[in-house]
Amino acid sequence: MRLKTQWHHLVVVFVALFSLYSYSAPRTVTLEDDGLFIMTSYFVGIDHPPGYPLHTLLGKLFTLLPVGSVAFRVHLLSAFFGALTCVVLWLVLRSLFANAVSAYTGAVLYGLSSTFWSQAIISETYTLNTFFFFCLFYLALVFLATKNIRALYVFAGVFGLSLANHWPLMLLSTPCLVVLLLPARRDVFRASPRMLGFAIAACVVPYSWMVIRSRMDPEISFYGSIPDLESFLFFVSRRGFQHVDVSQSADIADKLGYLGFLLAEMVRQYTPVGTALAALGLVLQWWRFNLATAIALLMGWLGSSLVLGAMLGFDYEPLMKAVIRRYPLIPYGILAVWLVLALDTLASRVRRGAAAVRVGTLAALAAVVFLSHRDGNVRRDDTWARDYATTVLKSLDEGAVLFVHSDDDAFPIGYMNKVEGLRPDVTLYNDLGLVFRNRLFRFDAADTGRQLSTFVQGSERPVYYTATAFPHEFSTEDGGLYWKVRKDVPGKRMVFGLMHQRDTLRRRVMSVLSYFKYYAREAFQTGDLSTYYDRLAKTPHGALGRLTWFTLDEADSSEFLAWADETTSLLEKTGSKSERAWPPYMKGLLLLRLKQDAAAVASLEESVRIYPNRKNPAALALLQYHSKHGNRMAFLDIGNRLFVGQSLDQTTTEMLRQLGARLGL
Repeated sequence: MRLKTQWHHLVVVFVALFSLYSYSAPRTVTLEDDGLFIMTSYFVGIDHPPGYPLHTLLGKLFTLLPVGSVAFRVHLLSAFFGALTCVVLWLVLRSLFANAVSAYTGAVLYGLSSTFWSQAIISETYTLNTFFFFCLFYLALVFLATKNIRALYVFAGVFGLSLANHWPLMLLSTPCLVVLLLPARRDVFRASPRMLGFAIAACVVPYSWMVIRSRMDPEISFYGSIPDLESFLFFVSRRGFQHVDVSQSADIADKLGYLGFLLAEMVRQYTPVGTALAALGLVLQWWRFNLATAIALLMGWLGSSLVLGAMLGFDYEPLMKAVIRRYPLIPYGILAVWLVLALDTLASRVRRGAAAVRVGTLAALAAVVFLSHRDGNVRRDDTWARDYATTVLKSLDEGAVLFVHSDDDAFPIGYMNKVEGLRPDVTLYNDLGLVFRNRLFRFDAADTGRQLSTFVQGSERPVYYTATAFPHEFSTEDGGLYWKVRKDVPGKRMVFGLMHQRDTLRRRVMSVLSYFKYYAREAFQTGDLSTYYDRLAKTPHGALGRLTWFTLDEADSSEFLAWADETTSLLEKTGSKSERAWPPYMKGLLLLRLKQDAAAVASLEESVRIYPNRKNPAALALLQYHSKHGNRMAFLDIGNRLFVGQSLDQTTTEMLRQLGARLGL
């Protein structure tokens, strides 16, 4: 196949899909990592590990486009490489199949698949990763067909560049490429020294730039300066994310849950009919393709899907499902190859009107897949993150200091403040020492709590923070979206200042309403607060927010126990492990107060069974109970399972020492 004769097909694929992605893309910042990638592109900064230096440099070029907001421009980077990925997939399919309509079918369906489309319209690294993979796959096919050694050198250079983007996902897919080239292994071996040189050079240059840039102290730099080789290896290897990648409470059930989830996601990409065709193609490939190609495709499908799912070490929870759903984009592309193989095989059996059947099938499948995923992926009017960040920033006092904490607050608020210039009088800090140049300490400092408290004590500016636990000695005002330090209120008390909230803040709103119900009854009965309370109580996280310390103290015991059981039922399918463990924990505490020790211990143990993690307060409650009652073996069992060998703060360590001392340990 000569590219010079196929260029018009490539233009059609690119223009059609790039136009769709451009139309669908949000016009402003969204959640997830979107705000961070936009800020690093704008300020030419350093992303979160492993750094993605190539994506940052390309993103900077797109910020110079004279269209829309800075956020929209960086979204177009993903759209650009999303469309290019489908162009390259067209070339791959055209190399495997004689019919151009088959190539269109795979490229278009992949471009319209749910997850790929969703990542082609926000600022992320995944479409650049898929572009690199399918480029490498196509270059391997070109070399196998032509034996032109220059194709191998280009292959090596592209592979090196791909490692400067998302190296973990690329390495998981590398066995596919190795197997694909096995028929020409002698030629590859002879060219390997020069190939290695090209790959290393292409990989090292972007990372070298990242190290140099980190020492220039850019406005956005996730960890700050990278001063030496040890720091570089720590950064690129993502060792700082070990606490995120691995959960103490994860077990085989979580792995099986993720595998089932990924299989269900594969069905969702092309609808059940398309997935059934892909399954047929998986079988047919052993007859239609040579053995190396068939094995390569299978390994590419397994790599960042089922193999990755088996490697995951975190709990099977809604948040992490939302994270991993983006990883198997390469396997989804291979599903498209198998789907096309099945359709091509079936169409080849049609004696009359085969061309019309192919075109009709393409149109029908494209329409069904498009309509299935349109509502979730046309996000041009998605302004939630911008509205949230704007609401927070505009409601702060003049000259305020705001400590942001997690991705969902740091990135959109950071974008609106630093890129869009909203409320330049407000100074942002990250309470973990991450992201922003003006960090008070490095992320790995040992005394971060003391330094934060000292800063608050010494600041004459209004101080706000978004984290639930922020060390200082002053009273606070709960504003719903944040807390405000109140130095004018004596002692360490809580003052409430209600604001309108979104659904994601239901738990916090409900806790505030519950406080009013018992401690400010008159206010609770006015202003429709009781109506909001009743409505939120019917939602999982609203019900969860009702199980607070002050309701434990003030509510009728039988009523509180009924709430705990109701919340358990509501959270059964939607809650995380830590959330589902909370109702039996609170129920256990109440039963202890009622002197129903056997039932209390059973409830606390149920909480630990759901969330077997040292962070579960039920674990410490059980240790306290067993220490008090002299249950040495039960104490050791929980301590050894959940606390021994774990990184514990000084307060917890001292408490465990005291509890163990009661038992002579």
